[in-house]
Amino acid sequence: MRELKVKIARGNKNFSEFSVQEKPRMSVLLLLDEILETQDSSIYYESVCRSSICGSCAVKINGQPKLACKTQTSSLPENITLEPLDFFPLIKDLATDKSRFFLELNRKLETWIHPSKPFSGKDEIMPEEVSAKLYERERCIECGICVSACPAASFTNFMSASGTQKALRFLDDPRNSKEAQEKLIAVLASDEGLWGCHGVGACENFCPKEIPLTRQLAESRREIIKLILRDWFKK
Repeated sequence: MRELKVKIARGNKNFSEFSVQEKPRMSVLLLLDEILETQDSSIYYESVCRSSICGSCAVKINGQPKLACKTQTSSLPENITLEPLDFFPLIKDLATDKSRFFLELNRKLETWIHPSKPFSGKDEIMPEEVSAKLYERERCIECGICVSACPAASFTNFMSASGTQKALRFLDDPRNSKEAQEKLIAVLASDEGLWGCHGVGACENFCPKEIPLTRQLAESRREIIKLILRDWFKK
């Protein structure tokens, strides 16, 4: 197996360098664990699920935002550089604070159901095609990779592909009230929403869940235009 040369960002553009013997089926997260346990217990990074579900281990690997738990060292060259995600405030070393961004996003979009009618006390069966559409919107794990990779999110008020997915999820939910849906349409129809996307496609290129974000954003623009025209002709 190869001997890997690893550089880890330590803040203020400083790096620590390590040599690690590669092991079979070693992920970048296991590589970090090896360094932490055998060479330097002061390095700081985040991980929880180790299964590409929580998104907490997202870092830049040789300049590209990826999940450390999903990326195998066998897919990388011998020289590996690890840095924190762009855009988000740095906590320490490879860890960034993504919670503030997503908390403010959830508050702005009011990402909860605003019931259009009182609860009847009975389960309401949702049509399969509707639940499938909502499930597709829910696949985002809020890892922050699409935000970090997106130039529009970094330099404009664009809420990112993750934010538009979240807004569309509650717009598509038939249980949400008309007033709540109108607020979401107003946000999505602004430069913060779907029209803030510049079509670079970096979100889809790096999404660890392989969500077809570019296509979904284009389709959603058409749907929003239809909704706006529908309401305009009703007036």
